[in-house]
This record gives sequence, structure tokens and C-alpha cells, in this order.
Amino acid sequence: MSLSTAATEAAATTTATKSRFYSMRAANRVLTVLLVYALTVLLHFVSNASGLKTVNTTEGFQTVNASAGDTFCLYQEHNTTYRRELGAVWFASQDPCLVYSCAAGVAKDPQAHIVVTQVDCSEFYCEVGSELRKTDGSCCGECVRTHCQHNNTLYAVGESWHNDADCTLLECGRLDSGQIIVNTYQRTCPPLEEECPASRLELRNCCPFCRPLKSVRVEQLDEGDDTDDTWTAEWYRMHPCRRDCHAGAEPLTCRYTFVVEWYQTFSKACFDCPRNLTDCSRPHCVMGDGLERGITVVNRMMPGPAIEVCEGDQIVVDVKNSLLGESTSIHWHGLHQKDSPYMDGVPHITQCPITPHATFRYSFPADLSGTHFWHSHTGMQRGDGVFGALIIRKPKSAEPHGRLYDLDLSEHVMIVQDWIHEPGASIFASHHHSRGDNKPHNLLINGRGRYYNRIWAEAKKDHQLARGKMSTKPLNPLPKSEVDVIQTLPRSARLAKSNTTRLFPVPNPEKLSRQKRGNLNEIPLELVPHQVYNVQRGFRYRFRIINAEYLNCPIVVSVDKHNLTAINSDGFDIEALEVGSIVTYAGERFDFVLNANQEVGNYWVRLKGLMDCSEVFTSAFQVAILRYEGAPDEEPTAELSYAHKAEGIELNVMNRGPGYPDTKTVAEMRALPIYDQVPGIDHDTLEPEADFKFFVYYDFYAKNNPEFHDKDLYAMDMNMTQSNRLYTPQLNHITLKFPSLALLPSRKQLSDSDFCNETSLEEQGIDCRTEFCKCHHVLQVPLNAVVELIIVDEGFQYYANHPFHLHGNAFRVLALERLGENVTIEMIKSLDRFNLLKRNFVNPPVKDTVTIPDGGYTIIRFEAYNPGYWLFHCHIEFHAEIGMALVFKVGDDDQMVPVPDRFPTCGDYNPDLRSDGEGTTESTSRPPTAAPQDTDGGVKGLAANSKMMALIFSLLLLRFGH
Repeated sequence: MSLSTAATEAAATTTATKSRFYSMRAANRVLTVLLVYALTVLLHFVSNASGLKTVNTTEGFQTVNASAGDTFCLYQEHNTTYRRELGAVWFASQDPCLVYSCAAGVAKDPQAHIVVTQVDCSEFYCEVGSELRKTDGSCCGECVRTHCQHNNTLYAVGESWHNDADCTLLECGRLDSGQIIVNTYQRTCPPLEEECPASRLELRNCCPFCRPLKSVRVEQLDEGDDTDDTWTAEWYRMHPCRRDCHAGAEPLTCRYTFVVEWYQTFSKACFDCPRNLTDCSRPHCVMGDGLERGITVVNRMMPGPAIEVCEGDQIVVDVKNSLLGESTSIHWHGLHQKDSPYMDGVPHITQCPITPHATFRYSFPADLSGTHFWHSHTGMQRGDGVFGALIIRKPKSAEPHGRLYDLDLSEHVMIVQDWIHEPGASIFASHHHSRGDNKPHNLLINGRGRYYNRIWAEAKKDHQLARGKMSTKPLNPLPKSEVDVIQTLPRSARLAKSNTTRLFPVPNPEKLSRQKRGNLNEIPLELVPHQVYNVQRGFRYRFRIINAEYLNCPIVVSVDKHNLTAINSDGFDIEALEVGSIVTYAGERFDFVLNANQEVGNYWVRLKGLMDCSEVFTSAFQVAILRYEGAPDEEPTAELSYAHKAEGIELNVMNRGPGYPDTKTVAEMRALPIYDQVPGIDHDTLEPEADFKFFVYYDFYAKNNPEFHDKDLYAMDMNMTQSNRLYTPQLNHITLKFPSLALLPSRKQLSDSDFCNETSLEEQGIDCRTEFCKCHHVLQVPLNAVVELIIVDEGFQYYANHPFHLHGNAFRVLALERLGENVTIEMIKSLDRFNLLKRNFVNPPVKDTVTIPDGGYTIIRFEAYNPGYWLFHCHIEFHAEIGMALVFKVGDDDQMVPVPDRFPTCGDYNPDLRSDGEGTTESTSRPPTAAPQDTDGGVKGLAANSKMMALIFSLLLLRFGH
């Protein structure tokens, strides 16, 4: 039939694999229709045996009764009689949706008769990049190709892209007949200007290129700067490493340039966005939620450039620091850097910070497939916008859950973040040094969203003004969350109003989109566009969630009228689990499959903030749109509200243990057996006893942290309001002090005495429960030892939640339980002594980031297979930056990867200051806090020895001078 023909023609423009896939679907549809016809004939045969009347007629069509025992049917159409044999199937010319068949009679009524069947068009759908269009003479219409498809990417007519597999340029075109085709052009390369030795010859964009004779360092920094395209999202979408991954294919070296700088939401690059939605898609236009604020970004994008490669590729990223006096670094969250530990991106642990005007080259293998992300590991930069997706794919045939989905598209990556309308450093200073809060105002999806709470509050106020009901006392007081939103909006966050008068006249309104906005307060918040995810009915899509937030705001993700089939977390596959919503914590990633099996339409993708984003504080939420092909370009009609609760099971529930029918913890997920042989998480981690067991416990403690409470000037116990007191989060009552040097590359300058932990401090007689302790908190374990961590949230000070991330290793989650509103570490140790902390050793899930319930514990296990210094920390930035972390030293120094040549160094510079001519030394070091001495001690001893030597030398001169 015509539908099958159209589907076959459309499939010719895709890859061979996709052609076979979609042709098989088209064939299956035709076969399904024929089977329906056959079943209809059989049912009529059975009904005739019961004496029921089975002959059907339609207007303009007459059957002619055949004599008993005839094996054919006669019918008349337009005064012409036709004969059809038994089993024949045909269509009537006046209605192509009616199918006729000649059926045999039965014993009671042997006369052959005609059966009429109505075709159900709801069973037909077209492949991605095509649409169903009505045509004359066709019942359901035909599938007409509207886009070209290549490597799982759709291209509009007129778009072009590079195919590095055969060095060609491809273009999506349309013939005069309307057929969509892919035009192929051979790439032309410029001739080499000189004879080039093989040692200097390389390929760039499939063309031979001779490297100039420069110093290696200068050459490396200059590479990749030939074009400004690296500053556009389109360049990364067309990157040659963003491709289908095939078994046995040659790996690629994937090169990128990241420039980190201060930027601005709704900059001049946005022109007349959001009134003109086309302007919102311009390069360098970062929207946020419509309020202007300073941001820190990479290549003027938020999220930053997406890195999408195949497993086995080599990733090379030159990070250039263009910040104004601020250092930076990039962590590749999810990758263990097994043979490249210096690339982990943690300043003062694996490298020195990247200082302003400097460039640092990260180079590492893409050796772990899955959904990962990159982000700054310096200060509040992640919260200000320095993050992006890092997706490592493998051949779909090698994906354990590959049969559960049809398409894995780049467009279905979902990066969620919390959002405040001031730079993170400003919020940090206000919260830690004054009365400022740390509550996110809003949530964003892929860097955009609407500030609904503000929009609604403004609309309500305008409505009251219009009715003349405004007074000193509101007639209808707003809920606390809305009041907070309005009152805490900083002056620097300029609100957009649609009725604002322009400060400067615009002579020619037609040139409006090309002029800089005269009035900075004119951005209409209600027009900021949503993120839209496009799907086609009948297909199954793999979505990838990345939680890039930096504050304490777990996010619930759900899609109206759709279940989510969770298949992977933190890059590791789990047994497929169908749920209604997924809770994600800072640093976590979840992959789920969405079956587009609902009616064609628009549906809300909902984000709901918990904890510091809850209705107690800011009621932060956000939405995107799931849009079916063929649905109108409009917003869903379902009600928007923070109070909305998704149906079904909630996965990764917050502050709740296992055993509930409507929720599941991550500990109740099950990993696939394939990880039993994977180093670091193999079956050795599932033995009854681990080689090393550590209790890591924490809470917010009322101590005079000298960074925020001077014990003589404004101590914790002075007459202060509660909002002015800063309770310090610590691990085992210790704040991590980051060293001035970088631990891994400078390890030969260190000794074990430079480190501390709970045991070493107790041996020195230091009671960190009463004193504030800050030192280089390090736990040392031998290489390949099995380590168990029992992580405990005592939960006395606040109702909170903390996600923890381990660098350099994944781990098994053996248990997760909440015991009550609070718990002591002594209670947990007692339960463990009596074997009352139950652990699951049957396929426990594998993760690298996990939550700890308030007043409860989480137990994780890993094999320390990766030598080096690896950070373990709370992934809430306000907590990690003030020391809620520790370091694992895995293996001995000589078992670690050698330091790369010319690797940058850093550290203190404390020269002797001789002020009196006798070698007197003034110490410029800050006195150590109540804990072990700082590792840079010894300066005073050196000064004393120098003075003694000078005295001896003077006596010798006096003796031998006479």
C-alpha cells in the first residue's frame, strides 16, 4: 500500500542500519493490516456458522448473491459486475478506507459472501524526520520525509555537515519532486606549500597539514584557534567526534578549546529575545530565567560546550583562564583517570589552579561509557555556569539496555541546576559573614526557564492595583514562599516588565532587533522560552539527566502521563525499573527511557526542588515541554504548581529508607552482573568483610570557625541572632585544609606527619569535639585494598541532606537507611558491632555519587585500584569549599603515575626577612588553628639556627684574627 511505499522511500536517506530498522517497521504495519483482514474473515465465517448475517453493503455498492456452493463473489459498482475469487482482498474506489474481502460460506449457508472492514488510521505513524500527510486516493495518507537523518541527527533542508568517516561534506536537499535527499560533496584540501617531513605531517579536518616549526608549548596553545566557530554550540554539534559508535572503529582524538570568563545573561548578543524567539537562539545568548546577572561561563554558553565521544577516544581540552583575577580548574565528573590522575582537575590535590592568562591542557582517555559531566572545581564557578555535558557512548549492540530504546539523541540531554540571581561568591559571603540565606530562587533546564513564582506574584500585585485594593495591609497575604521571593530579590537583579517605557526613542521600529536595548528593565519574564524535547509517537527515547546544581536542592524529575524506565545511574547500568519520578542530587546522573506512547500533544516535563527549595523556603520549580511531532507549537494546558506530585514510584527518595511501596532508595536498585569483573567494583568488594572500615560522620557544629567567627570579636556564644551564627559542617569533627601546593605532583615534598585524621589527632591529645580542628585530612589505604565507608549524618542541627562524591573510583552501595530525626556515631558503631547494619551483597548498585539520609547512614564499598590522591567530599559547594571533605591516599608514592614533564607547580613563598642585620626572621605564616601544626612550619627553627651560626662564625673570626 502507499504508506509502505512512502516509508521505504524515506528510509533510503538514512544509514543502512536505520533503513533496515524502519523498513522492517513499515513491513510489520502492512503485515498487521493483512492479519486484521484475515481475522475479520475468520470471525465472519464463525458468525455465519451460528446463523448470523454477515454480508455488508455500503452506499453506491451492491453485492450479487452467488448460487449455493459458488467459490466466488459477485459485486456491482457503477453498473458494472465484477467477480472476485475466495480470499481476494480489494479496495473500493469511492472510499479507500474500506477494505473488501471474499469469504467462504459454511454448512448452514454455503454461499460465498463479501466482508467489509474499516481501516484504523490510529495504528499508523511515520519515522522520525517524516510526517503523515493526506493524499488523494489514500486512506491514511503517506509518510513524507521532511528532514534528513544522519548518525542519529536530524538536519533541515539546507543544512550541511561534515562526515569525517570519508572526508565529505553532506547537505540536506530537496528535489523538484519534493523528495528529500542527502547531497554528497568531496572536500577539497589546500595544497601543501612546502615539502613536509612525516614527523610534522598531520590531518586537520581530513586535510593534510604541516605543523610549523615552533616550540611545542606555543604550538599546542595556538592549535584550535584558527576559527571562532568554537564559540558556538553549532561547532560542537558538528564536531567529528559526535558520531555513531561502531564496534572495531578506529578511535579519534577529540580536541576542544574552553575559554573561561565572566559574562552576562541577556547580553547584547540576545538582541530582542524573548520577544523575537529567533534572537534567543543566537550564539552567545544566555537567558537564564529572564533576570540579568553576572555569570561565569565557558565559550559564552550555559551549559557549556557538550563533549560527545565514543568509548576509546582520546579527549584533549585546552582550558584558557580569561577570568579577572580568579583561578579555575575543570573536573571530569564520572571519569576515574586511572592512568591520568593529574587530569582529575582538583586544585591543590591533583594539580595547581589555572591562574589568569594561563592555559592548561587536559588529556585523558574516554574509557568509561555513560552520562558524565565536566564542571569547575574552583569556588562557586559551577553555580555560576561553568559546567557542561560529557557523554561517552559505545556501540548500541554493546549496550545492555539497547533493546529498550530506539533513539539516543543529543537533544535529549537534560542538565538541571539551581539558580540564584546574584553571583555565587556574593551569596557565599553574605551567608557566611552576615544574615544572607543560601536558598535557590529558581531551577533551570539546560540554562533556561521561567521564574514563575515572580511572574505570579507580579500578576497578583498588578491585579490588586487594578481593582484598587492595595493598602498597607494586604487583603490576601501571599504565602511565605512568594513573600520571600519578592523581598529577597537583590537590587542587582533587574526585573523585566512588559509595560516599561523605553528610555531612548527608537527611530525605526523595524531595526529594533539590531539595536541594543535602551531600557535594561524591559525583558518580559513570561516570554522566556521553555526547553522543548521533541519526540514522535511510537518511538522510545533514551534521556540523560545531569544534576549540576551547587546548593542543597534535590530535584524531582517527572513527565506528565509518562512513566520513566530508569536504566543507568552515574554511568553504570541497573536492572530496568519503571517509576513515575526520579530524585536527583548534586553530582548525580540518571538515564531513563521514555516511551512516546501517548496521544499526540504537548506534556510538561516537571522539576520540583526539595530541601532548601521546598515550600518552607522558595517553592522552586521549573518545567520544559515534551512535544510530539504533529502537536501544535503551544504550551501544555495542564496546571502548573509547586504542589504537583507525580504518580507512581519515586526513585532515589530523599531522607527515607527502604521498604515503602511508593518509593525506592538507590540501595534497592540492582546492578547488572557485568560489573562483577570490573576493577574497583568487582566481586572482591562483595566479601563479608572489607580490608579497611572507616566511619565517616558529620553534622553542623557550633564551633568558632576562625574563618567566620572571631572568638574575641564575634564568637558563636556572643549575643547574636540565629541567622548570624554559622554552624560548620565537618567530617569526623575535622575541616579539610587544602595545602598551598598540589598533593599528587608534590608528594615527594610531603611525609605522613603532614597529614591528619581522627586517630592521629586523638593520639596527640587533641579533642576536636570541643576544639575547632583544621588540617590536611587524609585516610591512607594500600593499593587494591577493599575499603568500606559507613557514612553517617547525625542530623542534630538541621533537617538536611548531603550527596557525597568520590574521585578516582566508583563504589557499591550496600545499604541506606534512616533511623530517625538524629543519630549518634556511637549508636551506629554499636549497631555494627552486633551485626545490625544489614548489607546487601547481591548485585548492589554501582555509583560515584550518593546521598546520605538525615539521621541515618549509607554504606559503600570499593576496591582502591587507582593509586593517587583522591578527594571525597560533599557535592554541595557551600559545604565542600569550607572543608566538608577528606582525601584518600591510595598506594605508596612510588606506585603512583610519574609526574608529567614540565607539570606546573605552586606553593608558598616565604623568604627570610632580615630586618636587624643579625638574621632576624619574621614569620608571615598565619598561626595554625587548634590542631596539628601547618605543614609549612620549620621557618622559625631555620631562623634560630641561622642566628647561632652567625654567632659561632663571629667568635672564630675574633680568635683567628689575632
